[in-house]
Formats: sequence, C-alpha cells, structure tokens
Amino acid sequence: MHIDSFSNTSIVSLKKSLRHEKGVLYALKYHPRVSTWDMSENAWLRKIIKTLEDKQLIIPVEAEYPWHEWKITEAGEAVITV
Repeated sequence: MHIDSFSNTSIVSLKKSLRHEKGVLYALKYHPRVSTWDMSENAWLRKIIKTLEDKQLIIPVEAEYPWHEWKITEAGEAVITV
C-alpha cells in the first residue's frame, strides 16, 4: 500500500493568529509548495497568496500537478527579516 499526502501542513496548519502575509511568507520560505486541494479548500490562503503576488513579494514557479510553488522575491525576504 502506498499513500501520498498532498497537504503542505506548514501553511494550511498555521494558527489563525499567523494567517497573515508575514506568516504565510515565512511558511513559504521553508515549504514553497502548496497542493491544489489546499488552495481550493482554504479561501484565506488563496487571498493572501494573491495579495503577496500583487505586491510582488512572491512569484509563481512552475510546478507539476498537483502542486503550486512560489519563490520569495528580495522584497519578500526583506519583509520577513524585519
């Protein structure tokens, strides 16, 4: 038996108090992949990811299905090191 887990628990299991731009940026720094299912099931995560992309703090990186992946920009690194 082989079981695959496509959940990126580092982001989707963030405490509600850490579900903000800086918290998601920090999580993406260490775990840049998020599954399609996690994205579809978590509106708060989609909203924050969109905001981070719009602010050019992260950029999407091509990833194989079922993954979404981002790279933190220099501006994004500056946000989480402050």
